[in-house]
Amino acid sequence: MKKTLLICMVTAALVCAFALPSLYAVDAPGDMVLKAPAGAKMTKGPVSFSHKGHAALDCVKCHHKWDGKGEIKSCASEGCHVDTSKEGKKEPTSFYSAFHAKSEVSCVGCHKAMTKAKAKTGPTKCGDCHPKK
Repeated sequence: MKKTLLICMVTAALVCAFALPSLYAVDAPGDMVLKAPAGAKMTKGPVSFSHKGHAALDCVKCHHKWDGKGEIKSCASEGCHVDTSKEGKKEPTSFYSAFHAKSEVSCVGCHKAMTKAKAKTGPTKCGDCHPKK
């Protein structure tokens, strides 16, 4: 009886560990190119980005307004990082700050924090992300 109960509990734990996460899995796009929204003036080239290279991260780390259920919207979606003005580029609502802010929810901020923690990370310098035009 105890052996059967133990086997059932271990089986249930394995199902929870491996099957349940796949129910909530998001089919993230593969490689993509990040471009500024219409109306924004880019001083550097677009950035190649790999979702697969970031698969170990929780989606909410970057998509901080996502509720975990619906469609994930882009950074330039209404109500997020819509300010494309040069004057407001340091504001949290700016498209520029979504990728360059010092906080760990931006690309550069996260990569720099990982570098500081001596963890393997991506680029932290402008030219490493933005190819020359």
